[in-house]
Amino acid sequence: MKIKQAIALGLCLFSLTACGNLDKGVTNTDKGEKTESGSITTGRVDNSVYQAIMPDGQYQTSASRETVASLNSGYNQTNYENGLLRLSHETFSPDKYFFQEGQKLDYDTLKSWLGRNTDDNNQGLNPGDESQPIILQQILEHDFVKEDGKTLGGISLGFAFNSVYYNGDTAVNVSREEIMANARKSVNAVLTRLRKMEGLENVPIVVGLFEQASKENIAGGTYIYKAVSKDGGTTIDKFDKVDEEVVSLPVLNNATNAATDDGLATKFSSFRTSVQNFFPNLTGVTGTAVYVDGQLQTLSISVDSKYYAKTEITSFTQYIGKQVESVFKDVPGQIEVQILSVNEPQAFVARKAEQEDIISYIFN
Repeated sequence: MKIKQAIALGLCLFSLTACGNLDKGVTNTDKGEKTESGSITTGRVDNSVYQAIMPDGQYQTSASRETVASLNSGYNQTNYENGLLRLSHETFSPDKYFFQEGQKLDYDTLKSWLGRNTDDNNQGLNPGDESQPIILQQILEHDFVKEDGKTLGGISLGFAFNSVYYNGDTAVNVSREEIMANARKSVNAVLTRLRKMEGLENVPIVVGLFEQASKENIAGGTYIYKAVSKDGGTTIDKFDKVDEEVVSLPVLNNATNAATDDGLATKFSSFRTSVQNFFPNLTGVTGTAVYVDGQLQTLSISVDSKYYAKTEITSFTQYIGKQVESVFKDVPGQIEVQILSVNEPQAFVARKAEQEDIISYIFN
């Protein structure tokens, strides 16, 4: 199978005349598509991904973006954000809705809601008693706009709960029972408040409950339950269980999980051994596999190398691409391999789900 390779060339930032015809300007930029209301969209190159909408011709960031990075690790944050988009697909199809960062909940509102419930803050959704752990850590909002480009079709909310609460040097475990007790109260309180906001009176509201893993856990947390509030509902009586599992590779201590059950763990070990045997000077080969409903969605692999010469990196990337093609040939889901040095990414290899072609990029 042909490996498609794009080599990122250095930009001539200060000497445009040395870059051929670049001084004549660029005339083929994509200005996006327009909806019925005149809003511009980003367009898309992958039909499984939402197009973002830009009502004023510019991308609108979240009204509460200062609270977005409050989880305890990048692994948790990635799973939290990506997982909410996956849950949203079931109610808001990418073919019928545009994506917009949350515009309804601002920073001050969320700061109040995520605080402790005290005499000074009766909106707080966490225990007022300082001796008890903070359970609800973050609320993430995604908005979905209908095809006309102006009508809000609904929103998705991710509620992130701590399985471990860190208070200085002290770590306090939070049980699943404590999480769900808080979730039932917090979700219904938030729904009641949202239904009073203009534009949210009757739209569908997707709710996902995310259990944040400890900060030492490199796999990160997962969504554990979901629900949809329809027709102006302010309460959710029953949550549906989410079958989601994130697995770190290689699997240690003879553990059993989705990757050992379907053979991915063995395939990863073969890939890792092959790469390490043929190319010395590697400091590590690790992976993260995301499963939903028992099916692999993505396999992300990081290869830390000590290669710096362009010829070394090019040869190494080609070899990685061929190994992905052969070792993971029958593996469903998307495969991504990042080749990293100490300070920066060096190359990227990928194979999209349900496809065979391998794509690789080498960065200068």
